[in-house]
Amino acid sequence: MPFAKPCSIAVSVLLVSVAGLSLAGCQMLHSSADNTIALDLPVRLVSEQNDDIFLISLPDPQRDNPGRFSPEVIRIDESDRQLYPVIFRKTLDYSDSLTGELRQLNLLGFDSPNGRQWIGDPQYESPPLWPNPRDPSVLLFQPHAHLGSLYVLDTNRLEIRAIGDREALQSAIAKRRALPPSPPPPNCKESECEAQVSILYWAADPRWSPQGDRIAFTSNRDSLGRGDLMRIWLLEWPANRETRIAGTGDEAFRMVGWTANGRILAWKYSRQPDTLVAISPSSGEKEILLEGQFLEFLALSDDYKTLLYVNRPRRRDSGEVGLAKVYAFNLETGDRQLVFAETETERLAAPRPDFSETSDRLVLGIDDAGGQPSLFVYNLADRTGQRVHLPPGKRLLATERRLEWAGDRLVVPLEDRGDRRLSTLLIDLGDS
Repeated sequence: MPFAKPCSIAVSVLLVSVAGLSLAGCQMLHSSADNTIALDLPVRLVSEQNDDIFLISLPDPQRDNPGRFSPEVIRIDESDRQLYPVIFRKTLDYSDSLTGELRQLNLLGFDSPNGRQWIGDPQYESPPLWPNPRDPSVLLFQPHAHLGSLYVLDTNRLEIRAIGDREALQSAIAKRRALPPSPPPPNCKESECEAQVSILYWAADPRWSPQGDRIAFTSNRDSLGRGDLMRIWLLEWPANRETRIAGTGDEAFRMVGWTANGRILAWKYSRQPDTLVAISPSSGEKEILLEGQFLEFLALSDDYKTLLYVNRPRRRDSGEVGLAKVYAFNLETGDRQLVFAETETERLAAPRPDFSETSDRLVLGIDDAGGQPSLFVYNLADRTGQRVHLPPGKRLLATERRLEWAGDRLVVPLEDRGDRRLSTLLIDLGDS
């Protein structure tokens, strides 16, 4: 496989004083004594293969001219060497089932030990591509988030096809256009009153099943003009059949994911208390797994067995949001562990938490009262936590760059508080 010559300069720095260098177009990675690698550019994880990780560079608004940015794929091997695979580009045309317009999907490819891999080209606006858990060559995407049809990309053939009931979509679009605007709320101020227009959410928050043969999502297609409530729908793949699974009366749901035994995991939010339910895709039968006030579901483990959620109680005297508690909830046993509790001096940071690939560890971003970030790594098996301190003068950033695991490493997106330049840390925690 063709790889660019690896950079041969090694620079050792302390974790608390990360500096960036660039030499002849070769991006420097600085390895500290504690197995931390610092990159002076924003990246996103795209693949983990054996002990190697593959990253894609992203534009930095503070230093990249939008017309000149050119992404790179960075491969970091088990010895912390960085290699730059040769990049291939491909543009695929397809018809937009929502507007009828011709659209393009810009892809970037590179060769890896598992063959050629295709991702959205960050040089262009590209929708997220979600791989089928059983067949990673099949990628699900949606050009208009939540609104229009779903599509699948076959990366072996480089072909795109729309999935779902296209005639039903066109009928729902026509129905929405014919609906009169809803009157504004009766208690709003005249200057703020606007008629409400129904929005068609055709397929929101799609999720592959663990077996890769079904896609669950929410939609208000059958309640337009009657509350616009979100119901649970199921699309069988590759049979391409759509069925409403759950939602009657005033019930409304949001997708959370799937359980390991193939049930749909959803948040029933139409009334308090908030309810987490597991729904049978064949019968629609619902089992209540968890109930509580003011719950927010943060992350689902890779083995579909553990759900991380946060409880943010309201203060009775003022109605203000109180200090949050983060729990790990075992979907099979019903047991829960208190992972982290906010204090007056430490709060959850913006990036979403993430589970390790082996689902036995998770990471949270924490900010202290002065805004200094750190990481909290929690081991589910022995119920212990580990604090990882980050460089001063930085903040954790919540964008398309995510705080996430890559094997035993953490990929940590940062922004400088002064000049707002973006950078990334790769922190190797071993098996701790």
